[in-house]
Amino acid sequence: LKMKKFLTLLLSALLVVGACVGLTACGGDEVSDPVVKVINVDLSDEQYAYGVKKGDTELLNSVNQFLVDKKTEIDAIFEKYTTATPDQLSSFGSSAIQTTPTGSDNELVVATNLDFPPFEYANGNKIAGIDMEIAQLLANYLSKTLVVVHMDFNSVVTSVQTDPTYDIAMAGLTITEPRKEQVNFSDAYFGATQVIITKVGDTTFDGLTTAEEVEEKLASLTGDAAKCGGQIATTSQFYIEGNADLEFNGFANLTFSSYKSAALAIQDMLNGKIAFVVVDKTTANALVKSFND
Repeated sequence: LKMKKFLTLLLSALLVVGACVGLTACGGDEVSDPVVKVINVDLSDEQYAYGVKKGDTELLNSVNQFLVDKKTEIDAIFEKYTTATPDQLSSFGSSAIQTTPTGSDNELVVATNLDFPPFEYANGNKIAGIDMEIAQLLANYLSKTLVVVHMDFNSVVTSVQTDPTYDIAMAGLTITEPRKEQVNFSDAYFGATQVIITKVGDTTFDGLTTAEEVEEKLASLTGDAAKCGGQIATTSQFYIEGNADLEFNGFANLTFSSYKSAALAIQDMLNGKIAFVVVDKTTANALVKSFND
């Protein structure tokens, strides 16, 4: 693959991990043909919500009321991001968002992971994404200053749980029983599902139309075809490896490689290191659109 403009798009935050990432490999000319595709079969049924620090009933109640009061504006944010072109995605975000907490009671400090477009991502020096625009809307609703702190995804919930600095986790979080023990979840604001991304020429899942058919195929894979990947500590990993709380049996025959982002997993797939990627459907559609731009 070749160097493309997506490196300046929604995954610029990944540069901090020292990899040449996004929708391209390092160097070369532009690609004109599609390279990846989504297998359009929903594999799960999840609910996303925001995680509030245990004991902060006032904030939890305010967030739930906010989701009701600002539903029209929240729906518009979803529409903006899910229908955007790659060029439009590259223009979204704000460089004015504070990223260092000061300890002021007038701040809403959000723990997130900016490697999960279109829900949260870094676009150059701008912070963008569905959750991040909702976070700004929430901060305004509460008459507070928004502070967004980027961290590894598997640190988001524990940071809100254990560190008094953080008020809320906003990071495309699926409601699970273990996470419920760490934070109090708001009402759900989005219904999510997992899907598979493959190379365009991969026919492994062609003709399959139901989750049952896809799962039967997944259970039959061997060798290199059984190597897959996705973002670490997300539902994609739980789906492949199994998770009792989410009622995922997992697939003992599959080998899951975890990455800091789904984009890095797709890059490894295009480089031949894994056969397919499992990711949230909304993110999958955004990534595939951009990889193929």
